[in-house]
Amino acid sequence: MKIGIIGAMDIEVAELIESMENIKKEEISGITYCQGTLNGKDVVVAKCGIGKVHAAVCAQTMILKFSPDAILNTGVAGSLNAELGIGDLVVSSRVVQHDFDTSGIGDPVGLISGLNLIEIPCPEKLVEKVADSARELENTKVFTGTIASGDQFICSMEKKNYIVENFNALCAEMEGAAIGHVCYLNKVDFCIVRAISDKADGSAHMDFPSFVQIAAKKSINLINNFLKTVS
Repeated sequence: MKIGIIGAMDIEVAELIESMENIKKEEISGITYCQGTLNGKDVVVAKCGIGKVHAAVCAQTMILKFSPDAILNTGVAGSLNAELGIGDLVVSSRVVQHDFDTSGIGDPVGLISGLNLIEIPCPEKLVEKVADSARELENTKVFTGTIASGDQFICSMEKKNYIVENFNALCAEMEGAAIGHVCYLNKVDFCIVRAISDKADGSAHMDFPSFVQIAAKKSINLINNFLKTVS
């Protein structure tokens, strides 16, 4: 089984790449794809860049060029739920694009044109395996639910409340639902993993620089745990 791993920033994938063996690198459309083994498993790892377009380009290229059996998107996110603290982990059961809005022509907010879905579901078996791997980490609370994506860094209570009210999401970030969209179209299993780096409110700009390294490390540890269980 080959696992694709995508992160938006160096901090989210650099340690994984450094730990790989038999590594081969190939650059396509400005994104470097690293093939090799990690924890004895076949993987391809890439830093896509921030935002939904970068994420979608990366996921589509990874699928067409490297044929992963499943894609995991690892990284950090802002909390939308009072129970989620810094460093806690969220595993997606579904993803939504909170900034996809054709309600002006009568559609529900978040309805994705072409898919006719608001929520893109993740495969249950993969979600269970990822969540089980997360629970093995010490001093970490694990939540499973909706992850919301959009081309915005959420840092206001107004926007935070909008996403919660419309999508009942646990956290917000900028890539996962685009990767999920691409995987869904290509019939490739996917799961989004996010460690909480900030509160997605007025303090987010202060929280993020302080806690992003702690949160990213949690996501990396989860990926390593998961790979050890893959057969």
